[in-house]
Amino acid sequence: MTPFEFVTVALSFVLGLGITRLLSASVHIFHTRRNLKFHWVPIVWALSIFLVQIQYWWAIFELSDRIEIWTALHFGTLLLLALMLFVAGAVVLPTTTDVDSESLLDNFDRNGRWALLFLVGYSTMGLWANWYLFGTSPISYIGGLVVVLILMPLTYLLVRNRRLQGAITVMYLIVSVWIIVESSPLAY
Repeated sequence: MTPFEFVTVALSFVLGLGITRLLSASVHIFHTRRNLKFHWVPIVWALSIFLVQIQYWWAIFELSDRIEIWTALHFGTLLLLALMLFVAGAVVLPTTTDVDSESLLDNFDRNGRWALLFLVGYSTMGLWANWYLFGTSPISYIGGLVVVLILMPLTYLLVRNRRLQGAITVMYLIVSVWIIVESSPLAY
């Protein structure tokens, strides 16, 4: 087993668990749809996290050609990023054991909003990781978009206006998809 294969297996475990947790929570929401007042904002944040998780998994493949000698710093950086995405995916939506409200939005306000801080942490560390691992400058076009991804969840957490929170949620999804399209190769 090559060092790259070892790294990808370890990261795949963490990312796979995060995606599983997010998808399981989505199925739970579907099953409890009669008892849980639906709201689109937590669903859009969950979709955004899911897309970032998938894009991160896809981006890891690029490192097989970029990094010849793997260090603990390489591995630790990638693992910390994966762990942040795991936690974001794990807390954004309620599961059978943590629904303490009949409203999806109330539950998001109480518990799911913590996912946004992990997205901020992921994007903040991602600025450095993009430079360190992929050679993308923090002051590049993509770096600027990542800064926007840092500021939007922070702004969401600071404002109380529901319309503004909704607009930030939609804009975060749009910018996330834009970055994915701009920075992800179609094939390896």
